[in-house]
Parts: sequence; C-alpha cells; structure tokens
Amino acid sequence: MPPRPHMQAQLQTASPRSSMHMQQPGFYNQPVAAGSDPSLNGRMHAGSTLRNSAYQQQLMQPDPATAQTHVPARRLSQLPDSASYGATGLKNFGNTCFMNSVLQCLAGTGPLTRYFMRGEWKKNLVQNSREAEVAVEFARLLETMWRGQYASVSPLGFRAAVAKCSEQFKANEQEDAHEFATFLLDALHESLNHVHPRPPPERELTRDEEQQFELLSDEQQALMQWTRFTRRNWSIVTSIFQGQIQSRLTCMSCQHTSTTYHTFTELSVPIPTPKASGSALVRKSRVRQSPVNIYECLDAYSETEILDGDNKWQCPRCQTKRKATKRLMIARLPLVLIVHLKRFSTIGHFREKLETNVLVPTQKLFMQNYVIRGNHPSTMYNLYGVANHFGTLSGGHYTASVFNGLRDQWNYFDDTRVSPTPETQVASPAAYLLFFVQAQT
Repeated sequence: MPPRPHMQAQLQTASPRSSMHMQQPGFYNQPVAAGSDPSLNGRMHAGSTLRNSAYQQQLMQPDPATAQTHVPARRLSQLPDSASYGATGLKNFGNTCFMNSVLQCLAGTGPLTRYFMRGEWKKNLVQNSREAEVAVEFARLLETMWRGQYASVSPLGFRAAVAKCSEQFKANEQEDAHEFATFLLDALHESLNHVHPRPPPERELTRDEEQQFELLSDEQQALMQWTRFTRRNWSIVTSIFQGQIQSRLTCMSCQHTSTTYHTFTELSVPIPTPKASGSALVRKSRVRQSPVNIYECLDAYSETEILDGDNKWQCPRCQTKRKATKRLMIARLPLVLIVHLKRFSTIGHFREKLETNVLVPTQKLFMQNYVIRGNHPSTMYNLYGVANHFGTLSGGHYTASVFNGLRDQWNYFDDTRVSPTPETQVASPAAYLLFFVQAQT
C-alpha cells in the first residue's frame, strides 16, 4: 500500500482555560497497562492527505471576527513511542458499544482531535449552552485516550454528560450508532458555535425572490444559501463535517424548477435490494443478498425520482398539481464525509436489517458524479474509519476500525480490546458508518 500523506488543518490559537467546572485528572483512568504520556501536538490524521493551501484558508474563512493562526504540526519523529498511542480501548457499560464505536472514529479524525488537544475549543465554548458539558467531557476523554498511558479507559464522565443532555441516551439501552453520531456532532456544534449570540433566522424568500433565485447558476445558489447558513452557524463541526445538499423539483409540464439547499453531517444512502414478491423477504429480520458497490448506493441516493399520483407537486407556475421530478445532489463536499449505510428499514409491520456486503474502496472514492457543477477542492476521498454493527435488530454489537497514521496500520476496536487488522477486512458486511477524508487530486 502506498504511503498516505498527512493532513494539515487551520486552527485558532488557544485561549485561557474555561471557567466551567472541570473534574480532577484521572477521572477516566481505569489503568490496564501503563505506558508513556505523550503530547498530541504532532498527531497526524489517520488516512488523510495534504490539503492545498487555498482550501486550508477557506476552512475557517466564515469567521472574520477572529484572527486565524496556523499551528504547524510537530514532526512524527518527535513523538514518543507508545503502543497505546492512538489505540486506547473504551469500557462498555453494558450496552454502550454504539457510543464507543463512534468515539473511536471521531478520535481518529485528526483535525478534530488537534482542535481539542490544543485547547482551541475553550475560547469557543458557549458556557450557557445545554450541550456545553458534553464538549468539556469529550475534550477530556480525547486527551486521556491520546496520552497513550493506558490500554483502555472508562468514559464515565462523558457518558454522564450525554445522559444529562439527551433523554434518548439516558438509559442503559442499546442505541443506534448513526443516531448517536448525529447527536454528538450536533451537540459539539451547538456548544462550540463561533456565532454567539446568534442573529435572528433569515427570512424566507418572497415569491419574486424565489423566481430570481431560480435564474442563478447552481454554484451561485449554493454559495448564497451557504452564506445564509454560516451567518448563524460556524464551528469546528462546520469546518470539518458539514456539507450541503441541493434538492430540485422540476415540473414535467412547464419545466419550472424549485431548488432548496440544506446542510448535512452524514450522508444516508440506501442499499439497493432485489424486488421481492409478497412478504417473503421482509418477514425476516436479517436479509442477505449479493454484494453491491458503494457507487450503486450513491446512485440510488441521487437518482431522479418521479413524483406522480398522490405525490404530484403543486407547481407554482401551472398553479395545479403536476407530475414532477426530484433529484438530490451534493452542492458542497465536506472535508470529512460520513456515509451512513441504511441497513435498517421498516416495511409494513416488519423490521429488517440488510447484511449486504457493500464493496468500499479504502482509497480513491470518486464523488464527481454526485456533485453539482462548481469549483470543488477535490472530489476524491480516502477511507479512515468504519463503525460496524453485528447481530440483529433486537440485539447486536458495535465495533470500529480506524486507520492509525502514526503506525501506518488499521486498528480494530472492540470496546477495551484493540488489535491490528488487515486493510482488506476493514469494509465488511457489518460496515454501518463510513468515515472518508477528502484527498488532494
């Protein structure tokens, strides 16, 4: 496998420690094996590539009120040698493997880890936000995981903060890793939003303004809506994980269009399934089928949908319901693209899990067929993390595979157990969340 170049990130200079109550060091420390206590200043992104300088500047551009300072990373040769560095397991509290798998993938996201390890989050923390404690505990947990001092740690404080913030994750029950990832990234965004206090929401466009909006190019439309969004939202989550989707309706009678845009942190794509007669297929809780390529999933996501029958569109120009088309395209690609494979579905009274093996390249995922025309820094991605789900709908287990750039190897995380794994086994039929980093073309 060719060597993977490393990622640089635009980060802000550190600020004094937050006044929020912090627990004493060692709160997470449930030592299993002693090691060293390295600094994380030189942590490189797992499986990442160098970003061009223009896009590095673009990452933090929407925050003009704060000066941006690039902090050069230390050379890898300066880092202490620790077998646990970037390979620390997490204790399972009975049913928290869903949480552990997501945490391991996020801990392997270099720009996010560096942001927290360098203390950048402290000056962005919205102290009175409901999610503030989640960000504080997440920062402390990352620091403990990346010290390399212990083979595994117990994320008690983080779990307690999540329980205070979310009713869904309060009980000790098995939950969905995708839903937890959505919750955690949203909590980090809300608690670390640079735009505080937020201005009032943007007003809706008038009908005349909508007509003028439809005359703009796709690139102009996307930029306009992204600017409206970032006036109220800008955080480390925005700069790393958030992208933009274009949704376009087209009247099949008069060709009138209506285009909307929304942001996303995870791209949920369907897994194509064969047509089944009757209910023979859906009455099984686990469905197996021949392997499909991830491009087939992306094709299914962005394919043109026909709106007919009860789903006809009320065309503003025709002023009546018309048969129409609807298509989703990506208007802005994020630095880190999280792809959610929709393995769970409900059909009638029955629930099913698709255990289809989705073939995923660990390097060079090409996204150019799924983006609008425009100036995209890169449409190629490399895989660096996978959250896996094993089992059925009623019970299962989550694990994670994350690429360690320091060791140039993939690690497999099964709660407290961590072991190297071959790259060929990373994308398995259990793959559920896929973490890709944008590559330089």
